[in-house]
Amino acid sequence: MKALDFDLSKEITFDFEQGITSFRESRLVVLDANALGLLRQNLLESLGMEAARSFFLRLGYQNGYADFLQMKLRYPFENELELLSAGPVIHTWEGIVKAIPDEIAYDRSTGHFHFTGTWLNSYEAEQHLSYNDTSAESVCWSLMGYASGWSSGFFGTKLIAIETACVGKGDAECRFLIQPATAWGEQAIPYLKAYERF
Repeated sequence: MKALDFDLSKEITFDFEQGITSFRESRLVVLDANALGLLRQNLLESLGMEAARSFFLRLGYQNGYADFLQMKLRYPFENELELLSAGPVIHTWEGIVKAIPDEIAYDRSTGHFHFTGTWLNSYEAEQHLSYNDTSAESVCWSLMGYASGWSSGFFGTKLIAIETACVGKGDAECRFLIQPATAWGEQAIPYLKAYERF
């Protein structure tokens, strides 16, 4: 199986009589984009930027890590590269997001890891802009958390995804880079704090 050929229509089912939508046999809660935006804004106003960011990063990380373990066991990917790219290509936390990987380089023996790509659906950035002005920093927190959790599960060590460009910052697109925490330096500190329990 190739990551880019993954068919979500075969994974999502709807039981009309019970009114239940399921994804991979687990109940799927579907929220309107405006509801997600309101949740995000309420957390920002109630908890502040640092706590809200940590909440979404952590939640995304947990989902990314869990999805990696599930897909590794469930699907016959052709090789490690396909399994690795499946997470950013098929992102299922807080919506369905397609990401296109640009470059993937890793070496298990040396611990080298480098992964770049583009989010095609910047819904978190759109939600941020609908309530706030452009941000000085990236705002797609659950996406970055998910990519961090997925890749950390794959590589067995702490990897961190950070956006290098973000629509919420006024950039034309949302781009990400995943690499070891040590390669990020001080920029990784907020993310390490969010993921410290995992």
